[in-house]
Amino acid sequence: MIDEKIEQINEQPGGPPAAPPPLTTRDKLRAAWARFQCSSLLRSHRIQTRTRLHAETLGALVCALPLAGQLGDWLYTLGFTGEYTLIRAGRTIRAAALWLAAAFLRGWNNVMEIAFPGARTVLRELFGPVYVFCRGLRNIWVHGTEVRRAHGFWAGIAADLQYLGRGAVRYAGLLPRMVVYLLPLASLAVLVAVVQMMVGRPYTLAVEVNGSTVGNVANETVFDAAREDVLQRVNYAGTTAGTELTIEPTYRLAITSDVMDESQMADAILSAVSDEISEGTALYLDGELTAVCAEGDQLQLYLSGLLEPYEDPEDPNVSVSFNRDVQVEQGLYFTDSFMDYADVVSLLSGVRQAERVYTVVAGDSISLIATKNNLTTAELCELNGITTETAIFPGDELVVTREEAMLEVQITRTVTWTEEIPFSTKQTQSSDYSFGTTRTVQEGENGVRTITAQNLYATDGTLLNQTIVSSEVTKEPVEREIVVGTKLPSGSVAQVGNGTFIWPVPQYTGCSRWYSSTHKGVDIRAPAGTPIYASASGVVTKAGYERGGAGTGYGNSLIIDHGNGYSTLYSHCLSLTVSAGQAVSQGQLIGYVGSTGRSTGNHCHFEIRLNGRYLPPQNYFNK
Repeated sequence: MIDEKIEQINEQPGGPPAAPPPLTTRDKLRAAWARFQCSSLLRSHRIQTRTRLHAETLGALVCALPLAGQLGDWLYTLGFTGEYTLIRAGRTIRAAALWLAAAFLRGWNNVMEIAFPGARTVLRELFGPVYVFCRGLRNIWVHGTEVRRAHGFWAGIAADLQYLGRGAVRYAGLLPRMVVYLLPLASLAVLVAVVQMMVGRPYTLAVEVNGSTVGNVANETVFDAAREDVLQRVNYAGTTAGTELTIEPTYRLAITSDVMDESQMADAILSAVSDEISEGTALYLDGELTAVCAEGDQLQLYLSGLLEPYEDPEDPNVSVSFNRDVQVEQGLYFTDSFMDYADVVSLLSGVRQAERVYTVVAGDSISLIATKNNLTTAELCELNGITTETAIFPGDELVVTREEAMLEVQITRTVTWTEEIPFSTKQTQSSDYSFGTTRTVQEGENGVRTITAQNLYATDGTLLNQTIVSSEVTKEPVEREIVVGTKLPSGSVAQVGNGTFIWPVPQYTGCSRWYSSTHKGVDIRAPAGTPIYASASGVVTKAGYERGGAGTGYGNSLIIDHGNGYSTLYSHCLSLTVSAGQAVSQGQLIGYVGSTGRSTGNHCHFEIRLNGRYLPPQNYFNK
């Protein structure tokens, strides 16, 4: 919606749309590349289709072998045994690693005891008083609590004091050792107090240049910025002013709250190093010194006069500014750098050459690049020292220039509009309706959002930029509520183990083949696209085509692990709606009936397994 608003603002009135431009070399190359990609995709698709058909044919031949079932059982047993062996080996390795770690710690303690034989004794000596003191406090608390419970509060207090006195007499010998702790702590407290007092004082740097103190700054960064300002003034003044200027500061610590900013420090430096300076007004554009004059008040009036025609004091949504950062500063500047006021006005009302770098893209040529940047081919070649025969490649950079106004006025207008917020849909389940049917309980309604943006215009009304300031919802959307039926026909729910399984295709038309010694599941017939639902809750362990799913011949298929050793398989699907690793709930849509893989018609091949053993579905479902 925001992009549409921008396009509406950018639309200009005019006649019928112009005829489309002729195809460029770049467009022709893109079209040729698209044709090449299409032919490559078709060739790749044919190869994949042929390979899949060969694989299906080979799979059918293998499955037709008399020993195919026994071979599958043998491979499953081999895989299960291998997995179990690996798990046991992992547990053994983990136990061995833990034993080695414990042995290493015991050995390390012994080595440290040999290397530092008195370390444990020293630690016990240092922290012994603290341990005894803490244990004594705990004993006092326990003893006092017992006395208070038996004889009352004051009796408990007296018992605490008596116990404390006995402990003080008994462990009086620990006092010298406690002093060893108290003295360092007291010294640390004094140190912290002194440091806090010293840190709180207003320390600054006194700056000396050419042997004289020019002022105080908060840090060296302020002086470095001031020195850059001074050097900029020197460069702007030309070679006749300050040619032998050297600014080498000397710092010393001072205590004062009177500090200078970078502009004040720059004036102080100039006063200290040169006599050829005067009070003046400097004009900075984008941080670069552009002009210096003595008529500062007139310069301010001129700049204000440029903005005034576009200002609207009665409209708070409109603000006016320049396209460049304009700063006017009073200060000391070299007398040789001063310009006449008329020259400053002429400079600001003129144009400048803005140099830009263009990056070559596919399909570019020297003449095309020149046209894009409003240059002649000769001008572009002269700027870059090349000829029309010079080869250029994507990624090369060419210098291009164009004239632009030195100073332009820009208008910022705050605009507000509204747009709709699409409503969401909440779905619940109910056993009052047949499985797969839906009922709308509450209709949804779109909300409304108010958007505030700042549009930046040139003085001719051209939109230059748009910035979104805020987005506020003034009307919340009303959620659409629908109920999905979960009521299954009779015989569609089976009790398997401690859980229940539901018939995966409620809208089926029949069963063409049930479980047998040569068929491990049931083939549930239904039209292509009929929904398939999870028979029970679980986690999808495999989902995909052939080997990416349940295996070769199964087509689009998936397996769901239901825990406790139970799993179900769904194959030959037209498409799947879940992926491996996804948790699904009973009755959740997982795919659609199809005839992919080794299949002769639209159906869902459904299997129930317990620890890898196949269970006959007809024993559980009354179908």
